[in-house]
Amino acid sequence: MKLSFRPGPGFVRDMIGGHSALGLALSILLYIVCLSGTLAVFYPEFERWEQPAAGEGLAVDPATYRRAAGEALALAAAAGEQVGVVRFTVPTVDMPRSMVSVGDIQRLVADDGGLLGEVTHPWTDFLVYLHFALNLPVALGVPVVGLIGILMAALILSGLLAHPNIVREAFSFRGRGPARRRQVDLHNRLGVWAAPFHFMIAATGAFIGLSTVFALAIAQVFYAGDVEKVHHLLFSDVPEATAEAGEIPVPDFAPAFEALYRVAPGQQPFSIALHNPGTDQQLFEFTTRVPGRLVWGERYFFGADGAPLGRDGWSDGSAGKQIYASNFRLHFGHYSGLPLKAAYFLLGLGMCALVVSGINIWLLRQRQRGFPRQRLERVWAAQVWGVPLMIAAAAIGQLALGMAPVPLFWGGVLVLGLAAVFRGSSAGWSWYLRLAVAASAAGVVAVHVARFGGGAIQGGALVANSVWLLSALGLALSCWYRDGRRAVTSEESGARRDILAGAG
Repeated sequence: MKLSFRPGPGFVRDMIGGHSALGLALSILLYIVCLSGTLAVFYPEFERWEQPAAGEGLAVDPATYRRAAGEALALAAAAGEQVGVVRFTVPTVDMPRSMVSVGDIQRLVADDGGLLGEVTHPWTDFLVYLHFALNLPVALGVPVVGLIGILMAALILSGLLAHPNIVREAFSFRGRGPARRRQVDLHNRLGVWAAPFHFMIAATGAFIGLSTVFALAIAQVFYAGDVEKVHHLLFSDVPEATAEAGEIPVPDFAPAFEALYRVAPGQQPFSIALHNPGTDQQLFEFTTRVPGRLVWGERYFFGADGAPLGRDGWSDGSAGKQIYASNFRLHFGHYSGLPLKAAYFLLGLGMCALVVSGINIWLLRQRQRGFPRQRLERVWAAQVWGVPLMIAAAAIGQLALGMAPVPLFWGGVLVLGLAAVFRGSSAGWSWYLRLAVAASAAGVVAVHVARFGGGAIQGGALVANSVWLLSALGLALSCWYRDGRRAVTSEESGARRDILAGAG
């Protein structure tokens, strides 16, 4: 008996529709990762923005950390927590405030070492983990984002190879004319001029996201599956305690500071950890910035008496170790001050535009071929502007009402996507949501000023509020430019009719 399967036109049409929907879903995730990463460039400023009343300064006094460690350990003991490490954030230009962490306890530290209020920046945490893991459990979300990075890198390379006239076309841009031509020019110009940056971001993001998977693969091939041996290639072991905590006082931090400055002159710590506090195995771990290097830092270990115990060698170790340690700062742009962050922000917006224009080109091509994907067009428009809208709405909800950002964001994105499946037009969704994003971004600043007053225009809060206001202004101008000009093409007039039809 001969079996054969000949799918009918309806089946083929359904499969094509499912394939398109899957491609759109992946593009939405790619867009979310790109947009959240663009904003996350300023995550230190956003953390300061959420707590602008916290005191700031760059002074570093060893006595401060000893007192703070003692008070933090007392809090942990009162809460019944067993403490293996006390961690400190040391003031830097990006984050000019001291913080201590013991278990689940995180407190700001005063200049004299006394503990202040809790460290809390839930919206910034949401934003960072949206980019880092799509707010999924880390073990699942981080590899997923790493795979998205590989997808982005592949798209960049294939896009460059698909354009034989890439150099000649790099200098042409037609701002008027049919929508598809404008989108193609925008896509190709961004793809050419910003390709090195975009590829670097995609590659480093993929490396960071898939580093755990790489470690598992290396362990299977070279170390009989022992992942700990791979971990030891990058990180030094910390001795375990052999006495009960509390038998020995918290040590003086001064000898370790003095030893650090002797061993690593010119390097400033941004993180300190006291391991095994109160035991005969307590020791210090300092993580420092290495001037002139991209590596995240260098880790040094010192005994309680300040005796050097070694370092990790991230700054001058093997090539693989240095590459690993350099990915993080290179990915986020945290290695040359605020001007470089601003450049990363603008180039990140270009990456977002690259993703959006790529899907727009495909949708316009389908329409011109006589296969309009009206439902997908509406959903895509709703997501392109709904994602930034819900990021801003999550900030307002957290600042004004203490609402959890994660369910607010994902719930809002889902509702907008479902609504676009059944109602409106793509032009209507785009125009109204752009206005809503502009209003919401300005609303974030208004709520912040109302809550914190003068603290909203100082330090990191001023930088963060400037990002919100400039974003609001840019979107408002885009709405006015696209829809307020006297002379418009017939295509734009038709889009305006679509807007009105979508509003009805």
